[in-house]
Amino acid sequence: MKKNNKFKWLLPGMMIKRYLLAIFIGILLLIYGLAVIYFSTLNRSLVFWKKIFLIGLSKKIPFGKFVIPIIGIIALVFAIVLIVLGIRELIFSISTALVPDKGRDEIIDIVFRRRKEELKKRIVVIGGGTGTTSVLRGLKDKFVKVSAVITVADTGGSSGRLRREMHIPPPGDIRNCLLALSDEHSLISRLLSFRFNEKDSELDGHSLGNILIAGLTRMLGDFGDAVLAMSKILSIDGEVMPFTTEDITLCAEFEDGAIVEGEAEITNYHGKIKRIFIKPESAKPYIKALERISQADAIVIGPGSLYTSVLPPLLLPSVADTVRRSKAKKIYVCNVMTEPGETDHFTAYDHIKMINSILGKNVVKYALVNIGELSKYIIEKYKSSESEPVKPDIPEIEKEGIKCIAGNFVIERGDVARHNPEKLSQAIMDIMEEKV
Repeated sequence: MKKNNKFKWLLPGMMIKRYLLAIFIGILLLIYGLAVIYFSTLNRSLVFWKKIFLIGLSKKIPFGKFVIPIIGIIALVFAIVLIVLGIRELIFSISTALVPDKGRDEIIDIVFRRRKEELKKRIVVIGGGTGTTSVLRGLKDKFVKVSAVITVADTGGSSGRLRREMHIPPPGDIRNCLLALSDEHSLISRLLSFRFNEKDSELDGHSLGNILIAGLTRMLGDFGDAVLAMSKILSIDGEVMPFTTEDITLCAEFEDGAIVEGEAEITNYHGKIKRIFIKPESAKPYIKALERISQADAIVIGPGSLYTSVLPPLLLPSVADTVRRSKAKKIYVCNVMTEPGETDHFTAYDHIKMINSILGKNVVKYALVNIGELSKYIIEKYKSSESEPVKPDIPEIEKEGIKCIAGNFVIERGDVARHNPEKLSQAIMDIMEEKV
């Protein structure tokens, strides 16, 4: 018995046999009770069955016709109680052995949460930057399971410094997405947002969240695992991960023939981009990111800086191929404003053409395009930095076979225009529920 796993359940001390016995007795009583009720109501003479189930006693005892069916009903009730208690105690006997530090109520809550998770639709958001955080912020309160696959090509600021000093992928965009999915009022969230401002200090300009992710990377030996661990520390309802854990460099070839390396350097070059690519070309994807994409019910691409945030994950052939093969609904969220030095004078259709140039036509099926108007103040503010509202040339988009959902997806916050998280997430949910 010890060598056969099928019979190990019957070994002494397992606290299983007593509950199995209770369930077995309950099943026998259930059969008996049903038989007594059934045969006591028959008018025909079935001597053999009546002897077995004592139906014949109904003529030998006072009020036998009423007493025997009542005995059957009592047996039926007792059987149901035995079966229910046996199953319940069997489940708790096994679960408390697996999770000894949890009480019964806690175990029920754990099971309920996990089963609830299985009912959620899976959404993968691909991109990085403030645009992606708007999508995540809107989706975190919806009944969905969110996975963010984020770019790791940043070369500036705290992220760039950690990248050069520790030879790890830059954690900045990852940290922002973790914060977007967390409770913004929690202490841990505020800690991750904290930035040192100590002149003449090595910590000056560093974000505490970036340092923590870098520390976890050293502890766990893998950047992707460190990010997932941070997701658990924050207790976020979702997960954030890089599209690769390798130290990659984003490169751009411009129309004038110049090849510029580095995300910040590409933006600052202020030329017309001809081609964008990653070094090394042999960079491998983060396997868990591919798994989430292949399992997704919806894939949301963007919004964000087209060349330096949205496109980099798609430049890995394995990521792009997994997106193509996925049966998920593919949705592109177009930017509200053009990016100076990247997408000068781009229309919504120009953005989608770039996505299609990598993924191919007929992959993206939906596009969310803003048609909401901005205040003159905001327009002038952006104009001073050579940026303008993205023109919503919807007819051109629809010629590509893409269903365009146009709406007022913009919100003004001080001197900046951002996507409205709630309206954006609601439009995505409408697509998933086939309401559009």
